[in-house]
Amino acid sequence: MRYSEVLLYAVCLCMSALGNAKTELPSNKSQFISLLNSKVGNYQLVAGAAEQCAPGSLAWLDDSNPDLGFKLGNSIIFNALHNGTQTNKVANFCLVTTKYKYTTQSIILSLRHTRCENDSDNLDTSQTLRFIADSRLHYSVEDSDTVCQFELQR
Repeated sequence: MRYSEVLLYAVCLCMSALGNAKTELPSNKSQFISLLNSKVGNYQLVAGAAEQCAPGSLAWLDDSNPDLGFKLGNSIIFNALHNGTQTNKVANFCLVTTKYKYTTQSIILSLRHTRCENDSDNLDTSQTLRFIADSRLHYSVEDSDTVCQFELQR
């Protein structure tokens, strides 16, 4: 009898922990736009380097056209939101490939510069903006020291 009580308690504890865990599921651009609309406002930097992640307003570049993108302050910009992958030739520069991945709590922009006229312009990186709580967000750039947390000022 004692063994079954312990087992039942352990199962209930595990199920409770799984139920409380926030699962980040795939999403789409229109759902992300709704999410961002609920998070716009002024954000203060709470962790990270101020020279890389300046505090500021999380806002659309153009309120009437969210497809143009959004910014956080003056240094964090996600522009030309789209679904899937897009590649464009920029004259006298490179082939620029962008790919957006949307989840229920974040957006990831993968950026790649290839076939550049100047080899030093070749690039392969990604940046992530993740909402980690009702009033907090996390920003990071892959393969760099840029990791910042912001809090919404109410």
